[in-house]
Amino acid sequence: MNMREHLNDRPIFIASCSFGKDSIATILLALEHGEPLDRVVFSEVMFDHERGISGEIPEHIECIYNTAIPKLHGMGVHVDVVRAERDYCYCFYNVIQKGRHAGKIYGFPIAGKCCINSYCKVAPIRKYLAEIAGGSRRVKTRIVQYVGIAADEPLRLARLTGNKVSLLAKYGYTEQMAKQLCAAHGLLSPIYATGTRGGCWFCPNCRLQQFINLRRSHPELWAELVELSHTPNLCSYGFKYGKTLQEIERRMDWEERQLKLF
Repeated sequence: MNMREHLNDRPIFIASCSFGKDSIATILLALEHGEPLDRVVFSEVMFDHERGISGEIPEHIECIYNTAIPKLHGMGVHVDVVRAERDYCYCFYNVIQKGRHAGKIYGFPIAGKCCINSYCKVAPIRKYLAEIAGGSRRVKTRIVQYVGIAADEPLRLARLTGNKVSLLAKYGYTEQMAKQLCAAHGLLSPIYATGTRGGCWFCPNCRLQQFINLRRSHPELWAELVELSHTPNLCSYGFKYGKTLQEIERRMDWEERQLKLF
């Protein structure tokens, strides 16, 4: 049987949105150029569901819910927010069941092999897309995903699969142009005032300066990580590429002292 017989003819166009400059610019370009756009999906990683602590920087998540989503709704854009049942704290305190580390607590995610991204961000998006596509129904709906990859990111563009499309590349938008477009519409996240990278505030891939900014602006969040670092029976106390949180803190202190000298 032809594959077309298993699919609805009209695909659903969905933009995956982190509410960073590239994904917001993608939505704005779709509206500007009349590109089909049925839904926007935002996967919010949670640090702790029970206490309502998001994995996003506070000013970014506030911008998402209080500014960006209302503005997009006003433009006629349907936005869905998805969350995983698991959160960072669940993954951190998970007890290893097998192998030489059996019985130990998993601890901080390993940089480059982050289970938080897989379990808490990617998994709910996959579930969402599967439900939109039709779940177990015989006749599936084809989905086209808009992803925020700029025209000046050739390596990321080369990895795009058939059902993923970059409108930024299609219309020749670089990262800087995407940033300017968002600013022009009042949709540029405040995260760009202090850095260039969004994502989880506890990510081991954050640059040292981002952790310095976190500790300075949100000491209560940094204190959460410090407290976790003192948890007994961890599989590994490596916080960032094998270095403990205390080692990273000492490096942060040194960097701050150097800045004061100059």
